[in-house]
Amino acid sequence: MIDQIRKYTWGRPLKTGAVIRDIPAEGSVIPGFSCDETAKTLSRKLKQGEIVYGLGETLRGINKRGWLYVSNNADEPHHEEGKNSLYASQNLLILDDGETPLGLFIDQPGEVRFDIGYTKNDELLISIGTGEAEEPEEFTPGTDFYLLSGKTPEEIVTTFRKLIGRCYIPPLWAFGYGQSRWGYENAEDVRRVEENYRKLDIPLDMIYMDIDYMQDYKDFTVNPERFPEFPKFVSEMKEKGIRLIPIIDAGVKIEKGYDLYEEGMEKGYFCKKKDGKELVAAVWPGKVHFPDFLNDAAAKWFGDKYKTLTDAGIEGFWNDMNEPAIFYTEDHLK
Repeated sequence: MIDQIRKYTWGRPLKTGAVIRDIPAEGSVIPGFSCDETAKTLSRKLKQGEIVYGLGETLRGINKRGWLYVSNNADEPHHEEGKNSLYASQNLLILDDGETPLGLFIDQPGEVRFDIGYTKNDELLISIGTGEAEEPEEFTPGTDFYLLSGKTPEEIVTTFRKLIGRCYIPPLWAFGYGQSRWGYENAEDVRRVEENYRKLDIPLDMIYMDIDYMQDYKDFTVNPERFPEFPKFVSEMKEKGIRLIPIIDAGVKIEKGYDLYEEGMEKGYFCKKKDGKELVAAVWPGKVHFPDFLNDAAAKWFGDKYKTLTDAGIEGFWNDMNEPAIFYTEDHLK
Protein backbone atom coordinates (compact mmCIF):
# COMPACT_ATOMS: atom_id res chain seq x y z
CA MET A 1 0.00 0.00 0.00
CA ILE A 2 2.86 2.38 0.81
CA ASP A 3 4.21 2.05 -2.77
CA GLN A 4 1.02 3.88 -3.80
CA ILE A 5 2.26 7.02 -1.98
CA ARG A 6 4.80 9.42 -3.48
CA LYS A 7 6.14 12.46 -1.65
CA TYR A 8 7.33 15.81 -3.00
CA THR A 9 8.68 18.72 -0.96
CA TRP A 10 8.96 22.49 -1.32
CA GLY A 11 11.27 24.38 1.02
CA ARG A 12 11.62 23.31 4.65
CA PRO A 13 8.24 22.05 5.89
CA LEU A 14 7.12 22.29 9.47
CA LYS A 15 6.57 18.83 10.92
CA THR A 16 2.88 18.96 11.72
CA GLY A 17 2.47 15.39 12.97
CA ALA A 18 -0.24 14.73 10.40
CA VAL A 19 1.76 11.94 8.72
CA ILE A 20 2.97 8.85 10.58
CA ARG A 21 4.99 7.28 7.72
CA ASP A 22 8.57 8.24 6.95
CA ILE A 23 8.50 8.51 3.16
CA PRO A 24 11.48 10.03 1.32
CA ALA A 25 10.76 12.93 -1.01
CA GLU A 26 11.29 12.38 -4.74
CA GLY A 27 11.98 16.04 -5.47
CA SER A 28 9.84 19.13 -5.89
CA VAL A 29 8.24 18.60 -9.31
CA ILE A 30 4.86 16.92 -8.85
CA PRO A 31 3.96 14.68 -11.81
CA GLY A 32 0.79 15.70 -13.62
CA PHE A 33 0.88 19.25 -12.23
CA SER A 34 2.38 22.51 -13.45
CA CYS A 35 4.43 23.71 -10.49
CA ASP A 36 5.82 27.15 -9.65
CA GLU A 37 7.65 26.82 -6.37
CA THR A 38 8.60 30.50 -6.32
CA ALA A 39 4.97 31.63 -6.64
CA LYS A 40 3.89 28.67 -4.46
CA THR A 41 1.27 27.49 -6.93
CA LEU A 42 0.46 24.25 -8.70
CA SER A 43 -2.19 23.61 -11.29
CA ARG A 44 -3.74 20.81 -13.30
CA LYS A 45 -6.23 20.58 -16.13
CA LEU A 46 -9.59 19.09 -15.19
CA LYS A 47 -11.23 16.73 -17.63
CA GLN A 48 -14.82 17.15 -18.64
CA GLY A 49 -16.96 15.27 -16.12
CA GLU A 50 -14.06 14.75 -13.71
CA ILE A 51 -15.29 14.76 -10.12
CA VAL A 52 -13.31 16.34 -7.30
CA TYR A 53 -13.93 14.97 -3.80
CA GLY A 54 -12.47 15.96 -0.46
CA LEU A 55 -11.62 18.97 1.74
CA GLY A 56 -13.61 17.65 4.69
CA GLU A 57 -15.83 20.12 6.54
CA THR A 58 -16.64 22.51 3.71
CA LEU A 59 -19.77 23.90 2.13
CA ARG A 60 -21.62 22.88 -1.03
CA GLY A 61 -21.97 19.37 -2.43
CA ILE A 62 -19.80 16.29 -2.58
CA ASN A 63 -18.33 17.35 -5.94
CA LYS A 64 -16.18 20.38 -5.15
CA ARG A 65 -15.88 21.65 -8.72
CA GLY A 66 -16.98 25.20 -9.38
CA TRP A 67 -15.98 26.90 -6.15
CA LEU A 68 -13.08 28.49 -4.29
CA TYR A 69 -12.14 26.90 -0.96
CA VAL A 70 -9.65 28.35 1.51
CA SER A 71 -7.93 26.37 4.23
CA ASN A 72 -7.74 29.19 6.72
CA ASN A 73 -9.73 28.23 9.78
CA ALA A 74 -12.39 30.69 10.86
CA ASP A 75 -14.70 30.72 13.86
CA GLU A 76 -17.59 31.06 11.43
CA PRO A 77 -21.14 30.69 12.81
CA HIS A 78 -22.87 31.46 9.51
CA HIS A 79 -22.55 28.56 7.07
CA GLU A 80 -24.00 30.23 3.99
CA GLU A 81 -23.36 29.01 0.45
CA GLY A 82 -21.07 31.94 -0.31
CA LYS A 83 -18.47 31.21 2.36
CA ASN A 84 -15.03 29.88 1.48
CA SER A 85 -13.72 28.86 4.92
CA LEU A 86 -15.28 27.14 7.89
CA TYR A 87 -14.04 25.75 11.17
CA ALA A 88 -11.45 23.21 10.07
CA SER A 89 -9.10 22.36 7.20
CA GLN A 90 -8.54 18.97 5.61
CA ASN A 91 -6.23 19.34 2.62
CA LEU A 92 -7.07 16.10 0.82
CA LEU A 93 -8.43 16.04 -2.74
CA ILE A 94 -9.44 13.02 -4.80
CA LEU A 95 -9.67 13.60 -8.56
CA ASP A 96 -11.83 10.96 -10.21
CA ASP A 97 -12.08 10.88 -14.00
CA GLY A 98 -13.70 7.44 -13.96
CA GLU A 99 -10.50 5.70 -15.08
CA THR A 100 -7.41 6.60 -13.03
CA PRO A 101 -8.34 8.39 -9.79
CA LEU A 102 -5.65 10.39 -8.04
CA GLY A 103 -5.33 11.64 -4.47
CA LEU A 104 -3.39 14.70 -3.34
CA PHE A 105 -2.69 15.50 0.32
CA ILE A 106 -1.06 18.82 1.16
CA ASP A 107 0.68 18.79 4.55
CA GLN A 108 0.77 22.53 5.21
CA PRO A 109 -0.41 24.26 8.41
CA GLY A 110 -0.82 27.67 6.76
CA GLU A 111 -3.32 29.04 4.28
CA VAL A 112 -4.01 26.97 1.16
CA ARG A 113 -6.40 28.16 -1.56
CA PHE A 114 -8.16 25.65 -3.81
CA ASP A 115 -9.61 27.16 -7.00
CA ILE A 116 -11.44 24.09 -8.31
CA GLY A 117 -12.80 25.13 -11.67
CA TYR A 118 -13.96 28.46 -10.23
CA THR A 119 -11.85 30.93 -12.23
CA LYS A 120 -11.40 28.54 -15.15
CA ASN A 121 -13.87 25.68 -15.33
CA ASP A 122 -11.25 23.25 -16.64
CA GLU A 123 -8.45 24.07 -14.20
CA LEU A 124 -7.50 23.20 -10.63
CA LEU A 125 -5.27 25.89 -9.16
CA ILE A 126 -3.77 25.51 -5.69
CA SER A 127 -1.97 28.40 -3.99
CA ILE A 128 0.11 28.01 -0.84
CA GLY A 129 0.14 30.91 1.61
CA THR A 130 -0.74 33.59 -0.92
CA GLY A 131 -3.65 35.24 0.86
CA GLU A 132 -3.86 38.79 2.15
CA ALA A 133 -2.56 37.75 5.58
CA GLU A 134 0.58 36.11 4.20
CA GLU A 135 3.49 36.21 6.61
CA PRO A 136 6.99 37.36 5.59
CA GLU A 137 9.04 34.73 3.80
CA GLU A 138 10.96 33.77 6.96
CA PHE A 139 7.67 32.74 8.60
CA THR A 140 6.25 30.82 5.65
CA PRO A 141 6.92 27.11 6.18
CA GLY A 142 7.60 24.75 3.31
CA THR A 143 5.13 22.15 2.13
CA ASP A 144 5.01 18.38 1.77
CA PHE A 145 2.81 17.00 -1.02
CA TYR A 146 1.69 13.38 -1.17
CA LEU A 147 0.32 11.80 -4.34
CA LEU A 148 -1.93 8.81 -3.66
CA SER A 149 -2.75 6.29 -6.36
CA GLY A 150 -5.35 3.54 -6.49
CA LYS A 151 -7.86 1.82 -8.72
CA THR A 152 -10.84 3.47 -7.02
CA PRO A 153 -11.48 6.48 -4.77
CA GLU A 154 -12.15 4.03 -1.95
CA GLU A 155 -8.71 2.51 -2.40
CA ILE A 156 -7.15 5.98 -2.28
CA VAL A 157 -8.95 6.67 1.01
CA THR A 158 -7.56 3.40 2.40
CA THR A 159 -4.06 4.45 1.30
CA PHE A 160 -4.55 7.86 2.89
CA ARG A 161 -5.44 6.24 6.20
CA LYS A 162 -2.18 4.28 6.00
CA LEU A 163 -0.38 7.60 5.60
CA ILE A 164 -1.98 9.51 8.49
CA GLY A 165 -2.89 6.60 10.76
CA ARG A 166 -6.14 4.85 11.51
CA CYS A 167 -8.51 6.27 14.10
CA TYR A 168 -9.82 4.30 17.04
CA ILE A 169 -13.25 2.65 16.88
CA PRO A 170 -15.69 4.71 18.97
CA PRO A 171 -18.06 2.98 21.39
CA LEU A 172 -21.50 2.08 20.09
CA TRP A 173 -23.27 4.90 21.96
CA ALA A 174 -21.10 7.46 20.14
CA PHE A 175 -22.92 6.58 16.92
CA GLY A 176 -26.23 7.52 18.53
CA TYR A 177 -28.19 10.73 18.96
CA GLY A 178 -26.63 13.76 20.62
CA GLN A 179 -28.16 17.02 21.80
CA SER A 180 -25.86 20.05 21.78
CA ARG A 181 -26.34 23.76 22.32
CA TRP A 182 -24.88 26.64 24.26
CA GLY A 183 -26.80 27.68 27.36
CA TYR A 184 -27.26 24.67 29.66
CA GLU A 185 -26.24 26.61 32.75
CA ASN A 186 -26.75 23.98 35.45
CA ALA A 187 -27.60 20.36 36.16
CA GLU A 188 -31.33 21.10 36.19
CA ASP A 189 -31.17 22.41 32.63
CA VAL A 190 -29.56 19.15 31.53
CA ARG A 191 -32.10 17.05 33.44
CA ARG A 192 -34.92 18.98 31.78
CA VAL A 193 -33.53 18.18 28.33
CA GLU A 194 -33.37 14.46 29.12
CA GLU A 195 -36.90 14.48 30.58
CA ASN A 196 -38.43 16.22 27.59
CA TYR A 197 -36.75 13.89 25.12
CA ARG A 198 -38.11 10.94 27.08
CA LYS A 199 -41.63 12.41 27.26
CA LEU A 200 -41.63 12.99 23.50
CA ASP A 201 -40.19 9.50 22.87
CA ILE A 202 -37.23 10.93 20.92
CA PRO A 203 -34.03 8.84 21.01
CA LEU A 204 -31.15 10.42 22.94
CA ASP A 205 -27.73 9.01 23.80
CA MET A 206 -25.60 12.07 24.61
CA ILE A 207 -25.96 15.60 25.93
CA TYR A 208 -23.12 17.97 25.16
CA MET A 209 -22.13 20.41 27.88
CA ASP A 210 -20.82 23.77 26.71
CA ILE A 211 -18.58 26.13 28.67
CA ASP A 212 -21.15 26.93 31.39
CA TYR A 213 -20.27 23.77 33.32
CA MET A 214 -16.76 25.08 33.98
CA GLN A 215 -15.54 27.32 36.79
CA ASP A 216 -14.84 30.67 35.08
CA TYR A 217 -14.42 28.84 31.75
CA LYS A 218 -11.23 27.16 32.94
CA ASP A 219 -10.31 23.78 31.44
CA PHE A 220 -10.67 20.67 33.62
CA THR A 221 -12.78 22.43 36.24
CA VAL A 222 -16.44 22.02 37.21
CA ASN A 223 -18.53 24.79 38.77
CA PRO A 224 -19.59 23.29 42.13
CA GLU A 225 -22.64 25.54 42.45
CA ARG A 226 -24.09 24.86 39.02
CA PHE A 227 -23.12 21.18 38.96
CA PRO A 228 -22.86 19.97 42.57
CA GLU A 229 -21.66 16.41 43.20
CA PHE A 230 -20.66 16.10 39.57
CA PRO A 231 -19.68 12.37 39.64
CA LYS A 232 -23.12 11.49 41.04
CA PHE A 233 -24.77 13.58 38.31
CA VAL A 234 -22.74 11.80 35.62
CA SER A 235 -23.78 8.44 37.10
CA GLU A 236 -27.44 9.53 37.33
CA MET A 237 -27.54 10.45 33.65
CA LYS A 238 -25.72 7.28 32.62
CA GLU A 239 -28.38 5.20 34.41
CA LYS A 240 -30.88 6.89 32.09
CA GLY A 241 -28.80 5.92 29.06
CA ILE A 242 -27.26 9.38 28.62
CA ARG A 243 -23.54 10.14 28.36
CA LEU A 244 -22.50 13.68 29.26
CA ILE A 245 -19.95 15.12 26.82
CA PRO A 246 -18.17 18.17 28.31
CA ILE A 247 -16.37 20.71 26.17
CA ILE A 248 -12.65 21.40 26.49
CA ASP A 249 -11.12 24.46 24.85
CA ALA A 250 -7.47 24.81 23.90
CA GLY A 251 -7.03 28.18 25.62
CA VAL A 252 -5.66 27.99 29.18
CA LYS A 253 -6.73 30.95 31.33
CA ILE A 254 -3.89 33.16 32.52
CA GLU A 255 -4.56 33.22 36.25
CA LYS A 256 -2.20 33.02 39.19
CA GLY A 257 -3.01 29.98 41.32
CA TYR A 258 -4.73 28.08 38.49
CA ASP A 259 -2.80 24.81 38.47
CA LEU A 260 -2.97 24.23 34.71
CA TYR A 261 -1.60 27.70 33.99
CA GLU A 262 1.08 27.47 36.66
CA GLU A 263 2.31 24.06 35.49
CA GLY A 264 2.32 25.05 31.84
CA MET A 265 4.38 28.15 32.56
CA GLU A 266 6.81 26.30 34.81
CA LYS A 267 7.48 23.61 32.21
CA GLY A 268 7.46 25.90 29.16
CA TYR A 269 4.55 24.08 27.52
CA PHE A 270 2.77 27.07 25.95
CA CYS A 271 3.19 28.40 22.40
CA LYS A 272 5.84 31.10 22.17
CA LYS A 273 6.44 33.96 19.78
CA LYS A 274 9.69 34.62 17.96
CA ASP A 275 11.01 36.63 20.91
CA GLY A 276 10.55 33.63 23.23
CA LYS A 277 7.60 35.09 25.14
CA GLU A 278 4.33 33.18 25.45
CA LEU A 279 1.63 34.19 22.97
CA VAL A 280 -1.22 35.97 24.74
CA ALA A 281 -4.59 35.63 23.05
CA ALA A 282 -8.20 35.81 24.16
CA VAL A 283 -11.02 33.29 24.10
CA TRP A 284 -13.85 32.57 26.55
CA PRO A 285 -11.86 32.76 29.82
CA GLY A 286 -10.30 36.08 28.76
CA LYS A 287 -6.55 36.18 28.21
CA VAL A 288 -5.09 32.73 27.57
CA HIS A 289 -2.03 30.77 26.52
CA PHE A 290 -2.21 27.83 24.11
CA PRO A 291 -0.45 24.52 24.77
CA ASP A 292 2.21 23.72 22.16
CA PHE A 293 0.77 20.46 20.86
CA LEU A 294 3.76 19.97 18.54
CA ASN A 295 5.77 19.43 21.74
CA ASP A 296 5.21 15.78 22.66
CA ALA A 297 5.74 16.43 26.35
CA ALA A 298 3.23 19.30 26.32
CA ALA A 299 0.67 17.21 24.44
CA LYS A 300 1.00 14.37 26.96
CA TRP A 301 0.78 16.80 29.88
CA PHE A 302 -2.43 18.34 28.58
CA GLY A 303 -3.85 14.94 27.65
CA ASP A 304 -3.23 13.56 31.13
CA LYS A 305 -5.41 16.34 32.57
CA TYR A 306 -8.53 14.70 31.12
CA LYS A 307 -8.25 12.22 33.96
CA THR A 308 -9.91 14.84 36.17
CA LEU A 309 -13.12 14.26 34.21
CA THR A 310 -12.73 10.57 33.38
CA ASP A 311 -12.38 9.90 37.12
CA ALA A 312 -15.82 11.50 37.46
CA GLY A 313 -17.24 8.99 34.97
CA ILE A 314 -17.00 11.02 31.77
CA GLU A 315 -16.44 8.85 28.67
CA GLY A 316 -16.34 11.35 25.81
CA PHE A 317 -15.21 14.88 25.10
CA TRP A 318 -15.98 17.78 22.81
CA ASN A 319 -12.61 19.32 21.93
CA ASP A 320 -13.42 22.79 20.67
CA MET A 321 -11.65 25.88 19.32
CA ASN A 322 -8.44 23.92 18.87
CA GLU A 323 -7.58 25.27 15.41
CA PRO A 324 -7.19 27.54 17.43
CA ALA A 325 -10.06 30.00 17.26
CA ILE A 326 -8.89 33.34 18.67
CA PHE A 327 -10.93 36.47 19.46
CA TYR A 328 -7.81 38.63 19.38
CA THR A 329 -4.13 38.55 20.30
CA GLU A 330 -2.54 41.00 22.69
CA ASP A 331 -0.03 42.09 20.03
CA HIS A 332 -2.80 43.14 17.65
CA LEU A 333 -4.24 45.50 20.27
CA LYS A 334 -1.02 47.52 20.47
